[in-house]
Amino acid sequence: MPTVSRNIFWSTLTSVLQLYTGSVVFIVLAKLMSVEDFGILSFGFSLSALAVIVADFGFSLMIIKDYPEHEKAHKRYISNSLSAKIVLSIACAGLFLGYLVLSYEGDWFRVGVLYIIFAIVTSFTIYLQALLKVQNRFHKYTESTIIYAVTVTLVILAYAQFHFDLLQLVLGLLLAKTIQLLWTGYLCRGSFGITAGGGDLMLKLIKRSWSFGLHTVLGVFYFMIDTQIISLYLGSVEVALYQSVFRIILILLLFSDIMSNVLLPYLSFKYYREENIAKLVSKIFLYLLIISCSLFLAFTSFKVEILELLYTPEYARAAILVLPFSLVIILRTSCVLLGNILTISNRQVYRVITVATSLGVSLILNLICIPKFGILSGAWVSVIVHMVLFGMYLFYSLKEVPSLQIVSKDSIVIFIATGSIYLILNHFFPDNLWIVLACIIGWLITIFILMKRDENLIVLKQVLKEKGVG
Repeated sequence: MPTVSRNIFWSTLTSVLQLYTGSVVFIVLAKLMSVEDFGILSFGFSLSALAVIVADFGFSLMIIKDYPEHEKAHKRYISNSLSAKIVLSIACAGLFLGYLVLSYEGDWFRVGVLYIIFAIVTSFTIYLQALLKVQNRFHKYTESTIIYAVTVTLVILAYAQFHFDLLQLVLGLLLAKTIQLLWTGYLCRGSFGITAGGGDLMLKLIKRSWSFGLHTVLGVFYFMIDTQIISLYLGSVEVALYQSVFRIILILLLFSDIMSNVLLPYLSFKYYREENIAKLVSKIFLYLLIISCSLFLAFTSFKVEILELLYTPEYARAAILVLPFSLVIILRTSCVLLGNILTISNRQVYRVITVATSLGVSLILNLICIPKFGILSGAWVSVIVHMVLFGMYLFYSLKEVPSLQIVSKDSIVIFIATGSIYLILNHFFPDNLWIVLACIIGWLITIFILMKRDENLIVLKQVLKEKGVG
């Protein structure tokens, strides 16, 4: 049985492929495109991220839960589930097309339409990939991800060589996603079949899907709705600058996604064995805090260099967004652990309440601030929204695990050290190489001392050696 460390390795491998297709590709495109075209492309991709969640509406999660129950007659379940997804996809396409008709024109509208189709194709792909995972065919799931990575790479190479226009590029990306869907469908071909009398099951699946879909829909909307508001009120250049930093943040948040995939089944196993997880969760929170604060310091200390290396000098203007977005890294990484506590304790409703509140705060503040104060206000609104998210998650988590210690001496030391190094490198002694080296050494020494005390390193080694589930 795989250990936690082994699970982290495999989860990292899969996530890196998805990171490449979802973020690295767009960083490369930013170097090849004008700022205006990249802004419109980023708008379309952001729109598709919202549409994917609505079109899927939790079906890819629901099949993982339902498949064991329907394994003997899984063809009937899958055929009805796919039929339900078609109905939801049509409704989703109509909803987002109406939004485009009312709000955009020209290339904005045309790119948006293509990305709505892209989203529908993606929703079916992730559903079939969920089927591969629940059938324990993870190697085939990875295979389907590789297919998309290869085809996207070919599209980017063709774009660089032949200098397609914006619409041709988006059509190429849509073609790559369609090839992935066809390949994934081929891998799942043994699970398809036409069954009779499934209308009742299809309606039942649609009715049940709300509990699975609402949390994911709200969770993505509160995190990505700001880009749509920027595109409505400001313009393509502002969208490009905003998304240039946001793409880097998505790369840095890869760590929290990996930890979420691994820790959820691990903590679930501990919780349902009625083990006391308070000490373990407190230790894990410290580890996550050290990693997220390290990412914060790295990005804020070398923000201009990173932006100019990944993009072009034009994007150096986006450096003002780095501080608030880097704070989001710390808050969001911490929220992953607290959210997992609510899931394993069967308090998913608290997560729905929390993300719904966060979405409401995000919409209200972004609609007020972005038109008046620009993209910087949108980044700081993200900080406020994630503070609300963290605060509510912490409140509900403490109700389930009262002895949870989030505010400890170690965490306070981490925050003080992080704040001190940030001020030294960004305000008191900027661009001083010797001070930078001294701060790096000081940070490493701080981490070493913290990990050696109070069994922090011992517990980490024990966690990595334990079985992931079972």
